[in-house]
Amino acid sequence: MTSLEWLLLLVPTAIYLFYRWSVATFDYFEKRGVPFVKPVPLLGGMWNFFSGKMHMVDAGSLGYEMFPDSRFSGFFAFRKPGYLIHDPELVKQITIKDFDHFADHTNVVPIEADPVLGRALFFTEGTRWKHGRSGLSPAFTGRKMRNMFALLSNYMEGAMGRLVDDARRDGGLELEMRDLFQKLGNDVTTSLSFGVEIDSVHNPNNEFMRRGKELIATDGIQGLKFLLLTVLPKSFFRTLRIRIIPKEATDFYVDVISKTIKQREEHNIVRPDFIHLLVQGRKNELKMEQADDQLKSAGFSTVEEHLQSSTENSQYSDLDITAAAASFFFGGLETTTTVICFALYEMSQNPNVKQKLQAEIDQVKEQLSTTDSKLSYEVLQNMKYLDMVVSETLRRWAPLGLTNRACTKPYTIEDNNGTKVSIQVGDLIQIPIQSIHRDHRFYPDPYKFDPERFSEENKANINRSAFLPFGSGPRNCIGSRLALMQTKCFLYYTLANFELELCPKTDVPIKLNKRSVSLDTLSGFWFRMVPRGEMKK
Repeated sequence: MTSLEWLLLLVPTAIYLFYRWSVATFDYFEKRGVPFVKPVPLLGGMWNFFSGKMHMVDAGSLGYEMFPDSRFSGFFAFRKPGYLIHDPELVKQITIKDFDHFADHTNVVPIEADPVLGRALFFTEGTRWKHGRSGLSPAFTGRKMRNMFALLSNYMEGAMGRLVDDARRDGGLELEMRDLFQKLGNDVTTSLSFGVEIDSVHNPNNEFMRRGKELIATDGIQGLKFLLLTVLPKSFFRTLRIRIIPKEATDFYVDVISKTIKQREEHNIVRPDFIHLLVQGRKNELKMEQADDQLKSAGFSTVEEHLQSSTENSQYSDLDITAAAASFFFGGLETTTTVICFALYEMSQNPNVKQKLQAEIDQVKEQLSTTDSKLSYEVLQNMKYLDMVVSETLRRWAPLGLTNRACTKPYTIEDNNGTKVSIQVGDLIQIPIQSIHRDHRFYPDPYKFDPERFSEENKANINRSAFLPFGSGPRNCIGSRLALMQTKCFLYYTLANFELELCPKTDVPIKLNKRSVSLDTLSGFWFRMVPRGEMKK
C-alpha cells in the first residue's frame, strides 16, 4: 500500500477509535437504572455551556428539571459520570449525617502545582483540610467579626464620602456596580487580609487591584482550569505542574504577607485583621471565647460550624497565611459583589422593597446621629429587613449555584422508585443549589423577589435543608459571617448616601452571561448615583 492509502485507512480508523473512547462511559447510568441527561460525545453534559446555550450552572443542573420525581439523576462532566442530588433531605444526609463518606470537594489543587491555592481551604482535602478548617474557625466567629467591623465601617464611610464628593462635582455618577463593588471589596479585603489601605476607585491601576483580579479570575484560561479541576485527576495538575493562579500574583502576596508580619513583630504593631489572627494561630493563641456564642448569629443565612475548633500544633508558615488570605478573596469578594449587585437590581424592580429598606436605614442613621454614634456590628445585625433582603437575594441569586463533593468511602443511595446505586470512592456528586432555591415546592412563586419569606412570621415555614447559599455541613463556607457583614455594610452605606436609578445600559430583565463560570450579566449593572437629597425634581 502507498503512503496515501495508509493515510486514508488510518485517519478514519483513528477518528472512529477516538469516538468510541469519547462515548465509552455513556452507558454508565443506563446499566444502573438511573435517569440521566443525554450526553454529547467527549463533552458529555458540558456542550450546552461550551456552545453558549446555557450558563454552566443551568447546564449542570438539567436533570433537576427533567426528572422532578427522582431524588437524584445522572450527568456527565465530559466523560466522567456523576450524580446530581435533587432531594434536600438527601443533600443533608450526604453533607452532614454521613459527611465522612463525602469529606472532600472534587476540585483539589496539589500544592506541588500551586503552592498557594493548594493550601487554600476550598481546594484542600483529607487531613490537611480538617486541620486547616478547625484551626481557622476561631478567626471567623462573631466576636472576631465585630472586632474587624470598625475597619470595614471606617473604610466604607470614607469611600462613600469620596464618591459623594465626586457625584456633587460631576452632577451625579453613572457607574457599573460590579466594577465599583469589586474595587471597594478589593480594598476592604486587602485591608482585612493584608493590613494595607488603598483606594482602587480613584487609583484603579494599583498593584493590589491588578493582582486581586488575577487571583479571583474565573474566565478565560484560568476559568477553564477551574472547570477542569472538577473532572481531571489531581495527578494531571501535579505531574504537569499546572498552576491555576499566575506565579507573579502569588509571589506578590507572599512577599506582602512576609514583610507585614516582620514589620508588626519588630514594632509590636497590633491591628484587628486576619494577619493578626493568623499569627495568633501560629502561636497557638487563637481561641474560641464566651463572647463568640453571644454573637453567633449573623442573620438567617448564618451557617453552623460542625467541627470543633483547634489550634494545637498550628504551624502556619507565611505561605499558609497567604493561602488563608487568598481564601478570603475567593470566598468573600465575588460573593459579596454578586449579592450586592443583584440586590440593587431587584430593588430597582421592586420599589416597595427599596422603600422599606431605605426607611430602616434612615431610621438607624437618625438614631446614630441622635446619640452621636457610629454604625456598630450589633446595630447592623439588628437590622431585620436588611437581613431579609440579603437572605432573599442569596436565595434568588445564589452566587454559588452548584457545589460538589467527592466520594471518600463507598455509599448507597436509593431513589423514590426503589432503585439503589452504589457510589464508589472518587465518584462525583453535585448539589444544585440554584435549582433547589427556585423550586416551587420549597418556595411558592420562586421567581418573585419577596424578602417577606424571611420575616419573623414566615421564616419558620422555610425548609432549612432547602436553603444552601453557603453550602451545607462541615465543608460549608467558613467565611459566611464575613460575607454577610460585608454585604450588609456595603448596602447600608450605599443606600444611606445615594439614590440609585437604573441606566439604559442595564438590561431589564437581566440577561446572564452564559459563558461566565460565575454569576454575571451581559451588560453589567449600570446605575446612576445621586447623593441623597439632591435628586432633580
